Amino acid sequence: FVLTPLNARLATDPEKVASLAARTMTGRNGLPEDFAGAAVFLASGAAGYVTGQSIFVDGGLSVH
Repeated sequence: FVLTPLNARLATDPEKVASLAARTMTGRNGLPEDFAGAAVFLASGAAGYVTGQSIFVDGGLSVH
C-alpha cells in the first residue's frame, strides 16, 4: 500500500492504514519517494549490467 492521491479515500481509514502497514517488515506503508532510489539506480550507469531482475520496493511485504 503506497500513500498516493489515488487511494486517498482508503488512507482516511486509520484502522485500514494500520493493518496494511502491519503486513510489511518495515511496519509502515510506502510513500512515493520510497521508489526514487530504485528508479535512479535503474536509470543510471550503475545498472548497466543488470538484466532480468526483480527489485521489490515493498517494505518487506513480499517476505513477510
